[in-house]
Amino acid sequence: MNSGTKISKVAILADPRDDEKKEVIAGVLKALLPELEQVGIEHEIFVKVPRREIVPDEKTQAFLVLGGDGTMIHFAGILNHYGLPFYGLNYGNVGFMMNNPKEGLDTHALKLAKGRFSVWEFPLLKVRATDLNGNIHKGVGLNDIYLQRMTPQSCRVNIRLDNQPLKVNPILCDGVIVATPLGSTAYNFNTTGSMVAITTPALTMTPIAAHRSCPVSCMMLPLNTRIEFDILEPTKRRVQVVSDGENHGDLTNAVIEVSPKKVPLCFDPREASHLPMRFIDKACS
Repeated sequence: MNSGTKISKVAILADPRDDEKKEVIAGVLKALLPELEQVGIEHEIFVKVPRREIVPDEKTQAFLVLGGDGTMIHFAGILNHYGLPFYGLNYGNVGFMMNNPKEGLDTHALKLAKGRFSVWEFPLLKVRATDLNGNIHKGVGLNDIYLQRMTPQSCRVNIRLDNQPLKVNPILCDGVIVATPLGSTAYNFNTTGSMVAITTPALTMTPIAAHRSCPVSCMMLPLNTRIEFDILEPTKRRVQVVSDGENHGDLTNAVIEVSPKKVPLCFDPREASHLPMRFIDKACS
């Protein structure tokens, strides 16, 4: 955890998916922009802009994300290479990764201008997958990256951890989730996975609906573990990989590991000391 720095320019990100959300975001922008100007923060706006087309100005010091956790996940991994922190305002549902806008947009604008926020750096997963045609696909995942069957046929996979094969190979299942501590309370937890405190240097690997021949419901692994999947019978048991809203199918192999880059998310400093419990409590509520 680090202290924030004074922000003089932000790039505002939003990705409303329906008319109701579009109206909400439009209303927020109408109220927010004067508050930013009041405290001397310049802005640029990227609403419904494809992620890979977003290029922030060289003077931009932070991304200001409007939406819910899904919106943060949508942007943070892909745009992380710019090295800017992400300050979220929750206009979604749960908002694990976001700040509460009910405090007042003027309050949040002032926090940004004065640097009154804490920055937590979270691990980011990366995947390198090969399909039946030999094409290479790459992706990143802030919460998780998972393999998933594409047909009624179950997946049949061999798994290697740091080049060492599991004794329970091959595993017959609907898929396998690899989650960061931040993502352990999401899809991972909603299957049979364990919750992991965000301060724990670990990954979880959770088979989805595994056959009874697999005695493992969830594995907790060191954060730097390299996890390799060999897809067996890939034309019959078609498998895809899903990472932060992108999917690539008909795989023969996939390697998932932690990226050397971390994702900086910004939070109210008053919550910083008990942020790990905040995530766990929200998952259990």
